[in-house]
Amino acid sequence: MDQDAPAGKERRLTRIKLSDQVAEDIRRRIARDGLHPGDRLPNERALMEHYGCSKGTIREALKALEVEGLVRMLSGPNGGPEIQPASIDIVTQQLRQYLHFQKLDFAQVYELRQSLEVSLARNVIGKLTESHFRRLENNILICEQANTAQDRAVVRRAETEFHDILCEASDNVILVFMCRFLNSMLRDLVSYRSESMREHEIFGEANIESHKQLLAALRAGDGDAAARIMHEHMCCAESYMRRLDASFRSDLLSRF
Repeated sequence: MDQDAPAGKERRLTRIKLSDQVAEDIRRRIARDGLHPGDRLPNERALMEHYGCSKGTIREALKALEVEGLVRMLSGPNGGPEIQPASIDIVTQQLRQYLHFQKLDFAQVYELRQSLEVSLARNVIGKLTESHFRRLENNILICEQANTAQDRAVVRRAETEFHDILCEASDNVILVFMCRFLNSMLRDLVSYRSESMREHEIFGEANIESHKQLLAALRAGDGDAAARIMHEHMCCAESYMRRLDASFRSDLLSRF
């Protein structure tokens, strides 16, 4: 009996599957050897010989790594496992699965956005290229046309894409991930109980005006102005979300 276990109870030792042990060792190998996306791992036969286990065990381990998005399996005579860049989509889906079982509301989301998006606005000062500026201008044009046409779906998608374009210019990978994750939730998972088209149009007009002011401040390289406008933009957006009685879908698990 384990002396550290509570009286009358025996601590059960967790048995780790062999395939999980192999997968963990491969992760460590990738880190230790400094492998990068596009680098190849040994093929199945070589891995079987190295670990002294069956083809089924190796395939199960590689499948786990493939599901994680760490490797992809190439087919053909020269196929095998190849390191691939981590996909933000996979991580986003995992976070959505976690949040599905939590109580989630817009106050929490915009509490973060009021901080993160302001930081993003300051971060991209001097980093936006002419290509970024042209895409931001075109994004605003798309929003204006869609808002006039009362195409709510296109308006909401374009509004979040404006912020995604800013993310592309940032060099803070953690900030980018968090901003893009919240943007994806607002783009994909929001429903509106209010069907007042006029309210939606006013919301769209307010966002367009904020984006125009942001673009001007960013072009001028004025970080203080960009931060102030972004903060006002986030506060305004939260207010309209409440007026439109917005909520997150009850199903955060589905991918489509």
